[in-house]
Amino acid sequence: MRIEQRVIGPCITNVYLLISEKNNAVLIDPADAADQIIQWVNDSGVTLKYIFITHGHADHVLALKEVRDTFHVPVIISKIDAERLVHPDLINDRPYVTVPFQPLSPDILIQEGDELWLDELKLRFYAMPGHTDGSMAVIVKDVIFSGDTLLKNGHGKTTLPGGDEEKLIASIRRMLGDLQGNYRVLTGHRDETTLEEAREYWNTH
Repeated sequence: MRIEQRVIGPCITNVYLLISEKNNAVLIDPADAADQIIQWVNDSGVTLKYIFITHGHADHVLALKEVRDTFHVPVIISKIDAERLVHPDLINDRPYVTVPFQPLSPDILIQEGDELWLDELKLRFYAMPGHTDGSMAVIVKDVIFSGDTLLKNGHGKTTLPGGDEEKLIASIRRMLGDLQGNYRVLTGHRDETTLEEAREYWNTH
């Protein structure tokens, strides 16, 4: 398993390529600047198989349609947040959106407990409502792609429509209890963290 990362867009969003031993890849959260992402995928030498959206906020999807239309691969998002891609009023009302997001019908709708294989890699989807109702983490081996739910020493904002502080904290505490041992946590913004670091932080907050 190989993971590549780029920081893209005005919200400094982490975008990831999850790559299998056969050089097939999942793109996670195409934040913005589609031309940069397309060039990155092409230069990486991978075959893009899927695009996964952790949640339907503008700073995680602005390049989605152009990237999907370039590589003709399925878009994966939770059943709950899928509505945001079809009716993107909540996306286009953000002040940094200069080119309106075009509605897009996702191809694969997931919920907690669903799994998807990328060659030898099993992707396990884990619901973490609170940042949005349909925020979804994906767990691959000992790595968690947490979107904007679990961040280093904190969590994502809950002030946007669909946000709920109590739900988000409950989601984090549930994950910390459900998953035993340590995991690398690759976040939607800022530095990565680990589950052990998160446990230390949340034990005092």
